[in-house]
Amino acid sequence: MIGLLDLPRRFGRITSGGTYVPQIDGLRFLAIVPVLFFHSGIRGERFYPDITASEELVADWMPLGNLGVSLFFFISGYIISYPFLAARPPQLSSFYKRRLLRLEPPYIVVMLGCFAILSMGVSPINAPNFDFTNAPLWQSLLASLTYSHSFIFGDHPKLNPPTWSLEREVQFYLLAPFLLRGYLRIKSRDSRIYLGGILCLALLILGQTINGVFEWHHPLRHSLLAESYGFVLGVLVCDYSVAAQPFAQLARRRYDLGLAVGYAGLLLTGSVEAVLSTGEGLFNTIFGIFNAILRAACILLVFIGASRGTMGRAVLGSPWIALVGGACYSIYLVHVPVMHVGATALAHVIRPTSLVEAWIVSWVVLIPLSVAAGMVFYVSVERPCMQPDWPRSLFRASKAWIARRREIGSPADTQQI
Repeated sequence: MIGLLDLPRRFGRITSGGTYVPQIDGLRFLAIVPVLFFHSGIRGERFYPDITASEELVADWMPLGNLGVSLFFFISGYIISYPFLAARPPQLSSFYKRRLLRLEPPYIVVMLGCFAILSMGVSPINAPNFDFTNAPLWQSLLASLTYSHSFIFGDHPKLNPPTWSLEREVQFYLLAPFLLRGYLRIKSRDSRIYLGGILCLALLILGQTINGVFEWHHPLRHSLLAESYGFVLGVLVCDYSVAAQPFAQLARRRYDLGLAVGYAGLLLTGSVEAVLSTGEGLFNTIFGIFNAILRAACILLVFIGASRGTMGRAVLGSPWIALVGGACYSIYLVHVPVMHVGATALAHVIRPTSLVEAWIVSWVVLIPLSVAAGMVFYVSVERPCMQPDWPRSLFRASKAWIARRREIGSPADTQQI
């Protein structure tokens, strides 16, 4: 029996490069938390039909989970660019092979699982994203498996809506090696970061303009351009970190304030984004640009606090925080299906008398349920795929199992019995 305290060591993230910074997984933990609170909270709202005008006003300021996605994009830019900036750039074949073997199996398993359940005739209750796309399930599945659902149908994936962000991640993965090789042609690191900062600001403005000008179903709204600044920001911070080594420097308490202020600011940008999403026009676009600039600044503060803060480095690098953060991909993949099943069950046994009560019940029940399901999926499916040679190991194990089965069924064994 594995001791509870021994779980983080036994099931921690497996890295191919041998370098592991637990605080990066701590940042992933900070990114997944608002996503879980947002998606569980809106399910509480959907199963509480008697919302008042004052409660609806409060609900309008509930931070959108997109703030966590922006932090995820930043982390992706940081992680993907690290081998290019810290060492000899990897070969294209090995880069894409690593992404394919590491990320595709868990994604395919979840999407096929959602497809199988929904194909049984189960019709989700209070699930707007399921009804927005009229395409048959098999078409939605094929579009999702090719990371093109949002482009083809102009809406979030029908089978598992949060996977819209993974479609943008894949767009970045496909372009990253070429963009980073071009970036490295600028030999001076200071010049790279300076010019990259200008590019990051330009992409931020472009992304917010696209979101403000084009309708939701327009392909540009679902392209990498709509929120590419987060990835670029991650690349710039990684370039700085390779030289400055912030995680190896002496921790200081003053940087903990940056972590607290930065994370509070991130939540504020989520609230502002929620309010802006209900309107349109030039004012919303301009305000959205300033809100995105504030979000980028807050992400930098959070990173500084995680890398240089005394408490920030200790808390975000603690075993359990790093374990949950390291499993965030699995949690992200399964949390909405799990929450929807859980919320449907809750609706039959609980009748909340206020929106706050509906939120609290949803948070207390659905978040732990999603994390637990995500951890099980992480241990059983995602973590084995972190081993670079897992296909070969799986083939050998399957071959050995078949050989044992043949031995059991051989004539010699039958005679002995």
